[in-house]
Amino acid sequence: MEITTLFTDGLFASMAAIGFGSINNTPRSLLPWCGFIAAIGHATRFGLINASFHLNIILAGFAGSICIGIISSLVSRRYSCPYEVLAFPALLPMIPGMYAYGTIQALISYLQYLSDGTPSEHYLNVLAYNAIMTMLIILFMVVGALVGIFVSEKFCGFRRGQRKG
Repeated sequence: MEITTLFTDGLFASMAAIGFGSINNTPRSLLPWCGFIAAIGHATRFGLINASFHLNIILAGFAGSICIGIISSLVSRRYSCPYEVLAFPALLPMIPGMYAYGTIQALISYLQYLSDGTPSEHYLNVLAYNAIMTMLIILFMVVGALVGIFVSEKFCGFRRGQRKG
């Protein structure tokens, strides 16, 4: 895997995060941080999936969201803003749109065949697979972001709500 591919993935994730941050009323001064955090998290996920590790998307997304959690927690302390202002826009580009789309597509196909009187187990299996993958990826993203917060609190030596100095 080339570094340019990793950079391109991070760049597109950064643009999406800045867009999500701007519609969520993130302060303009923090939008570059949203983009940077998303680029790091998404590039981590992309690298773990496509590099020699060949990690599955669930565990790679978990690792990427841990990075997002740690960096968001540290930057939010530095700028005295809520953690969510940075973490949510950075996590949004990692939502599994293809699996969610596949879930809805399989549901519609299954219902169409069901109304014709010939139910198809194939579409039911595809529906179940895509729905489970979507839920697991999102669950592990949320847990990873929380793990990132707890890790940064443990190693920085102060808790949420406290200021440095």
